[in-house]
Amino acid sequence: MSFINPLGLLGLIGVPIIIIIYILRNKYNEQTVPSTYIWELSERFYKRRNPLSAIAGIISLILQLLLVVSISLAIARPVFVVPDSAGEYCLVIDSSASMSVRSGLSTRHEKAKSEALRIINDAADGSTFTLIHAAGESTVVYERLTDKRLAREMLAELECSMGTSSYSDALKAAQKYFDDNSSFSVYLFTDKEVAEHENLEIVNVSSQNDVNFAINNVTHKHQGGELSVECEIISYGKSASVEVALYLDGSTRAAAKRTATVEDGKAAPVSLSTAVEGYQSYRIAILNSDALAEDNEYISYNHENETSYSVLIVSETPFFFRAVLDVLTDAKVDVVSPAAYTDAEGYGLAIFHSYTPSVLPDCAVWLVNSTASVEGSGFGARGSVALEDPGRIVMSSSTATAARKLLEGVGGKEIYIGEYVKYSGMYTKFTTLFTYDSSPVIFAGTNALGNREVVIGFDIHKADIALSTDFAVLMGNLLDFSCPDVFEGSSFTCGTDAVINVTSRIKNVKAVSPSGEELYIDTSADVASFRLSEVGTYTVSMTVGGEEKTYKIYSGAPAEESDPYQAIESFSLAGERGYLRTDGEFDPVTIIFIALALLFTADWMVYCYEKYQLR
Repeated sequence: MSFINPLGLLGLIGVPIIIIIYILRNKYNEQTVPSTYIWELSERFYKRRNPLSAIAGIISLILQLLLVVSISLAIARPVFVVPDSAGEYCLVIDSSASMSVRSGLSTRHEKAKSEALRIINDAADGSTFTLIHAAGESTVVYERLTDKRLAREMLAELECSMGTSSYSDALKAAQKYFDDNSSFSVYLFTDKEVAEHENLEIVNVSSQNDVNFAINNVTHKHQGGELSVECEIISYGKSASVEVALYLDGSTRAAAKRTATVEDGKAAPVSLSTAVEGYQSYRIAILNSDALAEDNEYISYNHENETSYSVLIVSETPFFFRAVLDVLTDAKVDVVSPAAYTDAEGYGLAIFHSYTPSVLPDCAVWLVNSTASVEGSGFGARGSVALEDPGRIVMSSSTATAARKLLEGVGGKEIYIGEYVKYSGMYTKFTTLFTYDSSPVIFAGTNALGNREVVIGFDIHKADIALSTDFAVLMGNLLDFSCPDVFEGSSFTCGTDAVINVTSRIKNVKAVSPSGEELYIDTSADVASFRLSEVGTYTVSMTVGGEEKTYKIYSGAPAEESDPYQAIESFSLAGERGYLRTDGEFDPVTIIFIALALLFTADWMVYCYEKYQLR
């Protein structure tokens, strides 16, 4: 036996003090009675009817001594060693979106926490507890914790995510503990059917009566004053008639409704349309109630007006550039001659063809057939090189993400040029797309002003690239790079990252989650991102060219998490299971407090008995 607070035993000093008080106290009480005769009669009657009165004082003394001893022990906290009773427990809690399915009065995640709590409570004192939170990124909440109270509190604070679970990360973490001690008792609390499992126990918290509906694969078209929305409705758990509604711009009145007959486990296509000249957002919602509300709606925000930009072309022969811009964008395009050019203020993109400005404008820039160097461009021009015979330019074979994105869909096999400008001293921030004789002739990157820049080192009018099928594709990729949409993509899923294309005009980016949590985004690189951890609308504010702008994006539940009856192939721990136990502990503090309450009650009863008899 050991004591957690051995100084508490100093309270035993109270034992001799109480005994001394009882020895020295006055045992006689002076009382006034009306008659000696009556008193003697009553005394004889009292002694005959109350034989315990003589030992009532001794009982009170014993009870008070026991109280002092119990209080001292409670403060000192004695702990007894119980051989081979404790173990090490690893609790893996699945916190994927499907664990938010409500079965009865509680969610699956709440049931999983209740089961884990039962294991903690039933384990012997001295056991250790490790908790792994299997969410989008599995994290170890605590490891080898012996404090049951703290383990219970931190378990209760665990929240279910609305993304997918990283089972591989959770398995790696659990395997590490199992490798350290093969007697680790590992539990996986999940709603998934696990086909194969070894060296752990699966606690399945799913129910076979859960019904869920979900919206998948939403697309839309806005043309001719009509908005058409296509989607798929899927039912899990039973076949049903599902009512779907379309809402515009936050209105609670449906612009269109449809009822789809959906078979269990199958998707049914649904089309909704409404006449509208313009809109800011639309929402598709399932009106039926089910076990998981988070996947019953989809919201799309219209960013077309917010991401528009204008283009300035500085050229004597702008035909090819003007034509491709008319086809690929709806941007406002202005054309000026080199002699009339003054500045590009207010434009999102400036294209300089066979002309080099004296100062780079503060916007995205294309330098086409630029034969002179300009400060801040990130390279130096060494003059034009004329070829005796047309030479073929070679497309980069780089597997870097930037190169693959800029060359996506480009064949680049038979493109010939008659002359080119030789460049040198390029910054490392440039990505080379095409070369001739190992010299870069088409490259893209960021200049010294922080603006996106594209360099084409030859006159496209004197090359056959403008007549090839690659021209429109390459121009489209370069336009997307130079003047990208603020957000990468238009559909966002909880548990993934929302990617922001950062230009020099974008500053002070802040995202506010549906629950109100504020996230400040680092914009020092070309792209920035933040994790979507909630289902709902995120509000993203930023300064664009000195103007405050606000965008909204909707983070939806993962489609695969809508199925309440999922399965995973395996969750097994490699190795041979051991069954060694360690010495546990028995802390009788609860029993001591119960004894204290009983002793205090008994002492109070004896005290009241004495007082009653002396009246």
